[in-house]
Amino acid sequence: MISTAFERWASGNGDVFSLLTDDARWQIIGSDPEIARTYHSREELLAGAARPLAARLTTPLKPVVRRIWADGEDVLVHWDGSAELFDGTTYRNSYLWIMTVKDDRVVAVTAFLDIPSFKAALALPAPAR
Repeated sequence: MISTAFERWASGNGDVFSLLTDDARWQIIGSDPEIARTYHSREELLAGAARPLAARLTTPLKPVVRRIWADGEDVLVHWDGSAELFDGTTYRNSYLWIMTVKDDRVVAVTAFLDIPSFKAALALPAPAR
């Protein structure tokens, strides 16, 4: 299920966020209080992190999975993502997501990422669309 979602995302046919339950808990780990925080629903995550990043990209974020492994209800995904930013540079980040799966839906995620890279992309002004 998780690997299929990443394959579809990489081919431009969706993303993994559709696997989240409406009340999924998503925690970004780190020491930067602007970025490292806990979101308490799928919509809160999309509004607070995913859409602001996407607004600064001229191409979709493309995931390249390094490895997926599972331990009980937890599925760990180590992946790299890249996309072109509106200022002509390339956004690149490496991620490790620990996804807790129940009944074929993701109920919680603990996310590790390069926070300075993410924050630098969000610091760019979002162009009017």
